[in-house]
Amino acid sequence: MMELSLSVTFPSRRYHGRRGERVLEWPPSPLRLFQALIAGSHRGAYGIVNQDVRDRALKWLESLRPPTIEIGQVTEEGKEYTNYLPNNDDMLDHIRTPKPMLAKVLIGSERVIYRWEVADDEDARTNASVICAIASLVTHLGQHQDIVYAHGRVADVETPSPQVSQSRCLFEPTKRIGGKWHSPNRGALRAYQKRYRGVLSGDSPLDYPIPSHSVDYRPSRFISFDTPLALFELWQLDDARLKFEPRDFRQASAMVRHAILEHFKQQSFVNYYGKDLVCRLVAGHEPQIGPSEKVRSYDGDHFGYVPIPSLDRSFNADGYIRRVLVIGYGCTDGKARELFTDVQRLTSGALKDGGTPIGRFQPVEDPLSDSVLNFFLGSHESPSNTWRTVTPIILPGHRRRGRSEAALIVAALNRLGIKSESIDSIATFRGPIVPKTSHALDYRVKGYLSDTQRFHAEITFNKPVIGPLVVGRGRYAGFGLMMPWS
Repeated sequence: MMELSLSVTFPSRRYHGRRGERVLEWPPSPLRLFQALIAGSHRGAYGIVNQDVRDRALKWLESLRPPTIEIGQVTEEGKEYTNYLPNNDDMLDHIRTPKPMLAKVLIGSERVIYRWEVADDEDARTNASVICAIASLVTHLGQHQDIVYAHGRVADVETPSPQVSQSRCLFEPTKRIGGKWHSPNRGALRAYQKRYRGVLSGDSPLDYPIPSHSVDYRPSRFISFDTPLALFELWQLDDARLKFEPRDFRQASAMVRHAILEHFKQQSFVNYYGKDLVCRLVAGHEPQIGPSEKVRSYDGDHFGYVPIPSLDRSFNADGYIRRVLVIGYGCTDGKARELFTDVQRLTSGALKDGGTPIGRFQPVEDPLSDSVLNFFLGSHESPSNTWRTVTPIILPGHRRRGRSEAALIVAALNRLGIKSESIDSIATFRGPIVPKTSHALDYRVKGYLSDTQRFHAEITFNKPVIGPLVVGRGRYAGFGLMMPWS
């Protein structure tokens, strides 16, 4: 096997590429790099010299699996600033267009490296060499101000490559429906060439879809969770923010759960997904055979409805519930992933108390960009090994001789896929250990969640964790929500 690596350097140490109006795409997606390779190799004389060799290499590249991406540390700047620039038109009084100044600032290293593992044969070596030559023609990656230079390298996998330092991070790709990044698929080059000719003729770029893989990227040296997320803000009917007292947070989760379940009871969804899948994933219980049958909880993974308290780093915020995070446990592929994608596409939903509408929920376009939710996630930019509970962990069993609260929490972490050897220490408390939170026994619990004890906890892992981290028996209702503590 061989490795093809393309190293992209940002001399200004800034990157402005976006997925939407105010959502930065970081690291830059492989599809964005593929566009830059096409742009560099199709301009001027390069557009007419050695076309067959160029196109053969680019078609070979689009057929490869998504690459791993190595980046350095970054920070974010300019979120609150907007610049106004005149449009390029022939009017004396130009219309000024707002341009957000939000950017990623590269700290330490200004390089982003894309790595593909490819077969070691003559055809691959020839195409990889051409891609390396094309890389030297790349001048921009992101927006017009994101000037870059790039170079390629082909090496045997057996040859030791430079070690990834602690200041840099390696992102591993996973193909996912609804993934936040895109990588080129077969036919992408031809589609871009058709799009270019169509746009020159006055067509819209949207008329020319680009074949691509939907990908999620996750840091390899971090503990992270492969679960999709949907975040909803809660509003009153008069468009004021709806809020819930922290100890009654289950009211918020129950209302959002009921609203989403009502949405998926529509016959079109039931016909496509089946009653069993909707009941188990959305409602968290087995489907009832008859009206008199007792509702039985579903033992497998299903949606978690996690109320998110309003907190900030200075702990001046009041801690009231104004958001609910829906976590797609068990929704990584197949129809389960499709069903959760339909949740992410919801535009609104009615919140009811005893059948009476009291408000509505509204989706956040990109949950990872929400400042309050980010407080509970951690990231490769600000990693943390130590996490503390915001809502108490409900133990998955009873304490007895030889089985302490810490041992039961370890068992709960194992169910999340976190191995025991990844845990350094666990300390449990009855009282709150995060400002604006309450004593473990003050949170209102009923039903099966009242069968076992609940504790606040501080957990230290032997490597950084990227959340959301929700632990214990009540994680589907929002108990055991943790936050990074540095």
